[in-house]
Amino acid sequence: MNQFLAGLKTTFATRNYRVGGFIIFCIALLAYLMTLPASFTGGRIGPSALQFLDSQLVLFSLIMAILVALLLPVMVYLVRLGRGASKSSATGGAVVGVLTPVLCCSPILPIALGFLATFFPSLASAIGWKLQGFIATHQTELFVAAPLLLLFALWQNARRIEAGFNCAVAPQGQP
Repeated sequence: MNQFLAGLKTTFATRNYRVGGFIIFCIALLAYLMTLPASFTGGRIGPSALQFLDSQLVLFSLIMAILVALLLPVMVYLVRLGRGASKSSATGGAVVGVLTPVLCCSPILPIALGFLATFFPSLASAIGWKLQGFIATHQTELFVAAPLLLLFALWQNARRIEAGFNCAVAPQGQP
């Protein structure tokens, strides 16, 4: 936990990272506020979706925007240090958070499965509506999973910042 907090402090000690984090927060919050109600708008994303916001969607939007605003500067900082950032859980969290409402009630999933059905005819009829129904039924659980993945990615990457400063490199030829 100490490495995690120290990694965040190190990253946001620079003004550029704080400003960047704030800009990312504003953009991510607006994007999540317009995306998460997509299950109520038939998959339409935009300002018209804002009227369908409820307290739960606003809370998830705030949480995910805060986590993305912390995560992206930490990942950039790691890349600038010359250390690779862990991207898999960050990508998973962003994908789950954005695609869940869009896939729930929009034509994207049926179109994608229809395309796949040209190659695998039994695929679309077997899982198409069941998958869309699963997403609609378990949307809240998927919304909970997205911030958990983002938090895990933030924890992984912030710890790597401090681990990078504290690891000793053995001289060449020595174990």
